[in-house]
Amino acid sequence: MTKDRAQPLIAWSWAILVLLGGAVAALPYISWLAGGCIPRLQAFQPWMLVGVAAAVLFASFKRRWLVATLVMAALIVGALPNMAAPGRQSAITGSSEVSVFSFNALKAGADSKQLAQSIKRTNPDVLVLVETSEALHDRLRAQGALASLEFRSAPVPTGGVRDTVIFSRYPLKELSQGIGPEATGWYGMPVVEIDSPGGTFTVVGVHIFPPLGSAQRWNQGLAALQRWLEEQANRPVILAGDYNSTRSHPQFRSLTSTLDTEPTLFPRLTWPADTYSTPLLGIDHVLTAGFNPVSQQTLRIRGSDHLGIMSTVSFIDQ
Repeated sequence: MTKDRAQPLIAWSWAILVLLGGAVAALPYISWLAGGCIPRLQAFQPWMLVGVAAAVLFASFKRRWLVATLVMAALIVGALPNMAAPGRQSAITGSSEVSVFSFNALKAGADSKQLAQSIKRTNPDVLVLVETSEALHDRLRAQGALASLEFRSAPVPTGGVRDTVIFSRYPLKELSQGIGPEATGWYGMPVVEIDSPGGTFTVVGVHIFPPLGSAQRWNQGLAALQRWLEEQANRPVILAGDYNSTRSHPQFRSLTSTLDTEPTLFPRLTWPADTYSTPLLGIDHVLTAGFNPVSQQTLRIRGSDHLGIMSTVSFIDQ
């Protein structure tokens, strides 16, 4: 009698396991903000997949093949949005590469000495500093880190309407039709046009409001960036900075759908980086249109909870 009663409980347990796996799989496809709850859960969805994978192994060990198959299907469906298949297009013959260093200086508290060393070591063509300050720039300049990056976008005023600056090795022109705070619902994003040996391209210094604070403003910032992209008429662009978004956010994937594929199969984890453990989320990105990915690496710099990203790309034949 007791054994008979246990059978339905066991069956229900396996059914719940399948349903939980399905819920985790469906999470990256839900655009509903739900007051910010959904974007927060979506950010950690890749780590939830670890539990789904464990469930597949457990069901297989128990020889529950139907359950294992269904949960495996959920694992695949849930993992796909977090993956990118890097591809290459025909490069322009003799074109030079463009290297971009993007870093969130966490309200300019980053270690200027270590940051200066990283800039001099990587020697980027473009430097994008988010949550930066003019005081930090003065310290970097005093240490010779900006010697080859003599062109820049407008200063960031204390308590101003933007907190991001773009530095360049090549002459640049800041575009007045940038992405202003009225469009993003937060800080404005500087937009510059750079004239390099390989060709002219546009760079946007990206900083999106975090969904942990206000999902509506986060969504507004991503939408503003997407509207701007739609107006670019296939011009080569680089969008670098802190997106506060992961591949498991459908709004972010909508933004990247018309851009070049990121150069790594799995996202680079960049936050939080103020501990000795591995960062959990990939919220910082260097995205491009009109370029081939060449290489990408992350750099740890004290005083910030973000890793920096160093990305190298080359022009493609339009």
